[in-house]
Amino acid sequence: MKEEIDSHTGEKWIELSQEEIKMGFLAQCVEALAEMEGCEYTEMFRRMEGADMTMGYILKHYEPLHTQSWENVIEQLKELLARRETKQ
Repeated sequence: MKEEIDSHTGEKWIELSQEEIKMGFLAQCVEALAEMEGCEYTEMFRRMEGADMTMGYILKHYEPLHTQSWENVIEQLKELLARRETKQ
């Protein structure tokens, strides 16, 4: 994260690194699925980690995922989680 002050307005702003942006996207995905499933964020994170969905899917496929509609992303993740948990 880089913090800057606009020389014209004096306003402070931050610039996030690509890694920070990706981690924010991952956190949003976990939170949205947790809300959809009616469970705690930590429980959903554990489930998604167990199904290799954090590093192995969301972060690995960040580029195409983040360009889709939010509804589509969450629906895909919900279906993938169900399939992967069934196989375990």
